[in-house]
Amino acid sequence: MNKSLLILVVLFYFLNANVKSPKTAIGSLPTPTLGNIFSGPDDIGNHNYFGSQGEGNGIVFTCLGGHIDLAHVRSTADWTRFAYKIINNELKKSSSHISFKTSVDPSIFHISVNYSKTWNNLSKESQKNKIHLASKELAKYVIFHAANWHEILTWFGYSKIRFFSEYPSSFSWEDSFSNMMGIHLVDNLLSLEDEDYNNGMTQSIQHEMESLIILGKVESISITNKVKNLWFEGWVPGLLKMKYRNFDIGSNDGHINPAIIPNNEFCSERAHPGYKAPTLKSANGYEILFELNIEPKEHTSKKILGIVYGKYFKNYISIDPEKHLSLILQHIKKEAISNGYRYVD
Repeated sequence: MNKSLLILVVLFYFLNANVKSPKTAIGSLPTPTLGNIFSGPDDIGNHNYFGSQGEGNGIVFTCLGGHIDLAHVRSTADWTRFAYKIINNELKKSSSHISFKTSVDPSIFHISVNYSKTWNNLSKESQKNKIHLASKELAKYVIFHAANWHEILTWFGYSKIRFFSEYPSSFSWEDSFSNMMGIHLVDNLLSLEDEDYNNGMTQSIQHEMESLIILGKVESISITNKVKNLWFEGWVPGLLKMKYRNFDIGSNDGHINPAIIPNNEFCSERAHPGYKAPTLKSANGYEILFELNIEPKEHTSKKILGIVYGKYFKNYISIDPEKHLSLILQHIKKEAISNGYRYVD
């Protein structure tokens, strides 16, 4: 990062210090094995933006959505709200560059902003409304890619906890759908104040679990054990092998779809139609144009940049998710096949 850009980043975080970042809930693997938590309808609890008190997390199983990691649902919802507030503040100040990061990964998300030639001719009320709508769409898009990026980083060996591998959880079969569920549920709650937001998310999560037909803990574990040795092997952390991965980032049909366990006596074969994946086109529909680039800061960045740029990777410091994520995913899928894994995309 050059010196002028570093100054912008530092200034950006100083000016937005009043926007409180959320906690990040700890996820579980969708396997009834040591260290993982399975929950039922009575375990969901109340949403809490600032901590885990009152929340019920862990893995739930639903007939229409398969396994859901409630921690992922809560985290992507909360980070989308945080991103919305940051972006909204910056657009109100007519910023041309926005830097954003989560506490999950060191990578920095750089957003360049260009206002239309007629922007200054709009009324203040019209500008405010367009900023709200653009901020909402861009926040969903940024956090969608922040979640995808985390899965990519952990695939290539990054872990927030030293000496602990997050590779088994990278693109585990419930992650993409759970991440997108949080982004979907928070859509109409982004501008609410803290108490109303927490109440709204509590109700939204509860309603979504009911509509997806959530099962009890005993039934969920029984169903999951049917794919033991097919979708996963082992039971001890560190030795658990996840043999089935979900690489769905919406490339095929524009939706994030669930992975459903077949031949399940508790449910029909019916599945949720999928949540619509956020797009940059949607964010760019309000007379403000955005571009997003990700600047990796992790030790795995050289390998990822090498996949994108080949032998010239040292000349580059960032990737464009619109251009490069599919290329990175192609490489990951080849590695998955060589490791004997099955996957859905």
